[in-house]
Amino acid sequence: MYDAINSKYTYKGTDILKNKLGIKNEKLLKEYETRIVAFKIATISTAKLPKDYTPERLKFIHKYLFGDIFYFAGEYRQENITKGNFRFSEYEYIEENIQKIFDDIKIDDMKKMSFAQFVEKISYIMTELNVLHPFREGNGRTIRELVREICFDCGYVIDWYEINHDDILRASIKAVVDETEQIKMLRRSIKKMN
Repeated sequence: MYDAINSKYTYKGTDILKNKLGIKNEKLLKEYETRIVAFKIATISTAKLPKDYTPERLKFIHKYLFGDIFYFAGEYRQENITKGNFRFSEYEYIEENIQKIFDDIKIDDMKKMSFAQFVEKISYIMTELNVLHPFREGNGRTIRELVREICFDCGYVIDWYEINHDDILRASIKAVVDETEQIKMLRRSIKKMN
């Protein structure tokens, strides 16, 4: 959970996110959220995604995955958040900085990259979006879905369910200062389509 003093996103006096289900028990909310998002990830290929890789596509993914749970789904956060000792990007700069990241996602160019270059580019995208943390909740799953789609459009596959969740989290935390572990994880996990 994120540290945000008197968050406008949580029920008063708690750190439980306001939700469409009206659940005020953290464990129960997490269980429902996990089930609903797993179903949404499995069905997102049937959704009409925005064609281009723009910030709107990321917002669409977030709204698709979390729209049945949170009122803020598909909207950038409107408060600053920290996790442990790490402070994510100031919310006032999300729009500006996210545009820079997406301006750098050029699928045609990425298709021409060597495998090593491609993996490094994917790691860079993941790290930049993670540091930005544009949404109040659900950033990791949204970023991983975006990465899965980029990989697919470039002729690769990645199955996030084959990677230990704790390994993904640990690598993404370390990637802020050193992407080596994340790049190794991606190199093992991204495969060329047959």
